This record gives sequence, structure tokens and C-alpha cells, in this order.
Amino acid sequence: MLLEHKINQKMKWVETNQLTEHEKNVMLNDYDIPLEILDYVTDIYEQSNYIHDPVEGLNLVIVHIPTKLDEQNRYISRPVSFLIKQDILFTFNEGETVIANELLKKKIILTNEYTPTTFMLEGLNILVDSYIPVLREITKQRHKLDDLLTKRLTNRDLIKLSYLQQTLTFFLSATESNVDVLNLLTKSRFGQQFSEVEKERLEDALIEAEQVAHMTGLEAQIVNKISQIFDSIMNNNLNDTMKFLTVWSLALAIPTLITGFFGMNINLPELDNTYGWLYLILFSVLLIIWLILALKRNRKM
Repeated sequence: MLLEHKINQKMKWVETNQLTEHEKNVMLNDYDIPLEILDYVTDIYEQSNYIHDPVEGLNLVIVHIPTKLDEQNRYISRPVSFLIKQDILFTFNEGETVIANELLKKKIILTNEYTPTTFMLEGLNILVDSYIPVLREITKQRHKLDDLLTKRLTNRDLIKLSYLQQTLTFFLSATESNVDVLNLLTKSRFGQQFSEVEKERLEDALIEAEQVAHMTGLEAQIVNKISQIFDSIMNNNLNDTMKFLTVWSLALAIPTLITGFFGMNINLPELDNTYGWLYLILFSVLLIIWLILALKRNRKM
């Protein structure tokens, strides 16, 4: 998708999503965007970055936003790029959805005062904030898993926990990279040329990005602690099961040991009468009870 919007006399917004080969050629020929820059903005694995091209007069800012994978609340991060060339702002979103473009259209209140730089800074604030509702949803899921610590765990619960850990791993890397990029933009020659209002918007975006990174790191630590507790509980359950099986394997070996004497040429007292088999069962039961009590006394069970 490639759409051009005339915002005002000061700027145009070229909105893109998952560019086709034909649209890439349009970018190359009609807008004179270098091929190297196109490679950056169309790479879904490109890290957050700031690039200044003094020859072409380009400023490229790449940040990562959350992208939902499926209905299991699994998320990854995907890059969204802002490219400023003279009075044109290009946005590139190679993710699976157009969520970034929709956020910009929905939340940015367009005015005649907008320039490509102010539009980009507003967009950065909006995209950085897009992590917050996702983190709140993750917190709700984490609370549900936390409540399961006193209940019986299932494989489904463990899978949900692994999804949370994967999501937070992606988010932690992405949010920290976003902070680094905004810091780099602040110190760059491009950032130093901002007006006071633009510098305030950039500072707001940086503060918000730092808060989001802190929230993500804190949530990741809590989820990792829950994972460690889950591991401890499962290990304890496994140990208890192994103890139980060991004790009962020993207990059930007693009747086999005693009855094994019947296959030998050994005279067994008091077993020639009619009730000898009852004595045998009673003796086996008493030995089993003695074994269990002895193991309990020594805290082996």
C-alpha cells in the first residue's frame, strides 16, 4: 500500500504498508528514495535506529511497536519507520497489520501548523504509548497465573507462561532500543535544530519510552520469578511422586520376598495348617506397615 496525503501547505504524508515491487519502484523513481534506505525500512527484522544522510538530506527514525501474532495473546515487535525528506514525511510499516497507520490517523489531530518533524514526534509519542495497553493485558494474565501457584498446574498453564516470557523478552529488547534511539535523536544535529516545542515533544516521547521500558523490565522480572516458582513446585511434585513410588515398590516387594520361600525346600513353621495362608498375609501386612512407619519416622516420605 502506498498513499499520499496532503496535510497542509507545509507537508505531505506518504503512508505505506508492505510495499510491493511496483511501489518500491515508485519510491525509487518518483520520490528519489535511495535503495539502501528502502532496504532498511522494508526489513521486518531491522532494529530501532536513527540514520542521517547528509547527501540526500534524509533523516530516518526506526522504532519498534508491539504486533499480535495470534489469538493466544502472543506478541512480537515490528519496526515502524519515519523518513523525512524536505517537506515530505514517509511512514513505513512492514508488519502484518496497519495498526501503526491507524493509530496515527486516529490520534493525531491535524493542524496547519504541522511540519514533517512535528508530525513525526507526535507519531513517536503515540507509537511508544501503544505498549501500555498490551502490558496491562500481560499484567492481567500474570495475575491469573499467580493465582495458580496454590492450585494444580496444567500443561496449558505452562504454555501460557512461556508465551508471556517470550512476549516480554521481545518487548524488553524493543523498548530499550527505542529509548536508545530517542536519546540518539536528542543528541544528533537534527535534534539540536528542533524548535522549543519540538524539543519538548521529543523529551515527552523519551520520558514515555523510558517508563515503558521500566514497566516491561519489571513485568519480565516478576514473570521470571513466577516461572522459577513453577519450576520449584514441579520439581517438588516430581520428588514426592518418586518417593511414593519408591516406598510402595519396597512395600510390594515384601509379599514377593516372603512367598518366595514356598518354592524352596525349607520347612516353614505354623504353615502346614489350614490357616497358614492367613498368617502369611498378616505377616506381610505387618512388615509393610512397619516399613512405612519407619520411613515416616525418618522423614523419607
